[in-house]
Amino acid sequence: MMKASDLIVGGELILSGTVLLDDYAGYMLESDIFFAPRMVREALQIMGEGPVTVRVNSGGGHVWAGEQIRAILAAHPGGTTIVVEGLAASAASLLLMAGTSRLMSQGSQLMIHDPSGFVFGTEAEMRREADVIGASAQTYAAVYASASGKTPEEVREIMKAETWYGPEEAVAQGFADGIAGEDSAAATSSLTRFATMEAAQAAFMSAGASFEQLLSRVPDAARRATPKPKEILMTTPTTTATQTPPAPAPQPAPQMTTPQPDPVAAERARVKGIREMAAPFLTSGRLMQADIDALIDDGTALADAGTRFMAQMAAAEAPSRSHSPARITHDETDTRMEGMIGALMKKTDGPAADYRGLRIKRMAMDLGGATRGYDEAAQVKRGMMATTMTGGALGVSDFAYITTEVMKRTLLAAYQRRAASWQLVTGAPISAADFRELHAVRFGGDFQLKPVGENGEYKQARLVDEAEGLKVERRGRTINLTFESVINDDMGAFQRIPTEFATAARLMESSMVWTLFRNNAKLKSDGKALFHADHGNLAGTAAAISVASIAAARKAMWEQRAFGSKDSDDFLSIEADRLIVPPALEMVAGQFITTITPAKTADVNPFSNSLTPSTVGHLGAAAGGSDTAWYLVSSDMPPIQHAYLEGYEAPTVETLDGMNPDVVTMNARHIFGAAAVEYRGTYKNAGA
Repeated sequence: MMKASDLIVGGELILSGTVLLDDYAGYMLESDIFFAPRMVREALQIMGEGPVTVRVNSGGGHVWAGEQIRAILAAHPGGTTIVVEGLAASAASLLLMAGTSRLMSQGSQLMIHDPSGFVFGTEAEMRREADVIGASAQTYAAVYASASGKTPEEVREIMKAETWYGPEEAVAQGFADGIAGEDSAAATSSLTRFATMEAAQAAFMSAGASFEQLLSRVPDAARRATPKPKEILMTTPTTTATQTPPAPAPQPAPQMTTPQPDPVAAERARVKGIREMAAPFLTSGRLMQADIDALIDDGTALADAGTRFMAQMAAAEAPSRSHSPARITHDETDTRMEGMIGALMKKTDGPAADYRGLRIKRMAMDLGGATRGYDEAAQVKRGMMATTMTGGALGVSDFAYITTEVMKRTLLAAYQRRAASWQLVTGAPISAADFRELHAVRFGGDFQLKPVGENGEYKQARLVDEAEGLKVERRGRTINLTFESVINDDMGAFQRIPTEFATAARLMESSMVWTLFRNNAKLKSDGKALFHADHGNLAGTAAAISVASIAAARKAMWEQRAFGSKDSDDFLSIEADRLIVPPALEMVAGQFITTITPAKTADVNPFSNSLTPSTVGHLGAAAGGSDTAWYLVSSDMPPIQHAYLEGYEAPTVETLDGMNPDVVTMNARHIFGAAAVEYRGTYKNAGA
């Protein structure tokens, strides 16, 4: 499951794959690479406000998502250097227009065309959709025009023609500023060598296109002959002989001769150029070394070698493949599904605008199509069962896919809105590959630096480890959206059910974590309770919250020793920063950290600004705990470790296959686990 941080590689923003409007939809693609506006916005927040390098390789996707990402990049405070590496086509071409500096790699390609869409409805609705697409095209033409210096009218003709540009053409037309890694002289050299075929070569190197499709984009004249580079004529400058008056006779000026090309250097350049040109195709198996050697041996000019390579590879392609040009478009059925999903989630922009106001019963009827006699119930039932090849997984109806997606996204949003109080005692999560026990391992030992002997001998450090077991647990319930609910147009189900389940998921997490903390769970590493006298984190005498009792607790934490160390002064110097109490001590804790001006020095509370109080209902007597016990915790060394199953970091909803015609059955589940792992970062006082 991709996250915003996955887009950041080596301090750069990498935008590869499909442009999606909503990253939640991308999770349905499983291993496919994608990016969406929210992911880009969050990635930029992680990277900060300084200059950012953005590398793009995308065949496009949702045009509104492309425009939103372009706007996000254009608004970045530090500016962006955008480099096209491979392909920026369709919606992805908009991204390039946002760059403070816009660069194309030497083998890249840019494709600009008109947006496309679909409509299901009456003649008037279809005409209205055409007007909407036309207005969108005009809007995007203005974006391209602003970036390139062209007029919107000129850009519209480029868009209508679906125009492909190589790097030099993109620069010449104003859509890019330069070629990455090349100075102007190198760029001119590249243009001389590849002017008639760079578009096909660059596109061939992008994934997924057959060679015949790319070859079909090269003009016939270019395939028949590649124009030779213009000859550069060097003229001999005219010199004028001068006389020095004291000299007895004028000396003739030295004669300038036209430099003659070095045939050996020229041949080396030809051979090197052919080998560099063929390298990508040789690696992919499209060319054999014998093909390259043949062109070198027969003296083929560098400018003609590319055409020869392309002809050889085209002849080797399987004849069953299509020879029509490749066209990258967004699947219309996917857009329709996204529109209905958005409308049911009360969205009014993007694809949802076309289905605004659509309710659950009308949606099912539209999916079901017309029935004889306009039997409303029959149409609803047909809609609930109607299946297309692209409406989710095979065997799951479009209606089931749409309603499940609404439930899933609403559930995730509700889950993320609810704060997790248990994070007060946990650190970063770990990921479980399966349901077997994980081991949260801690390494330690005697690492203190010792004097080196006169003979250069170093004392051996002692390394030890301890591990705590942790398993994730799957819990869930079945959710049914019945035929009666659809007929009754129960829109409230889409808000009520996911919200209730999100609450249940957070309660499940809280119960697991706080039960471990409240019940003083045993550590598997030593068989002792989390709070234990041998651990040095349990007060010997119960005391209420006060300066003296807090000071004693902090002293114990400061003097915790490193795991495995045998040195008496090898202290970890752990500083507590959280004071956690049950509801009965909320007022006491609040008063303790309140800053006041004391009447005398003895009344000063030195800890009022160093501790953050938190009240947890799971710790009180009503939950089986204590109304007097209080705890200190260090956020740098939390006592509880939690985990999610890999790919299931939030609760999910999935549709069951093989459902009966009167109900859509979904399983809502959450997979989570926790264990007590570290006693050094916490302290308990039973209170009084």
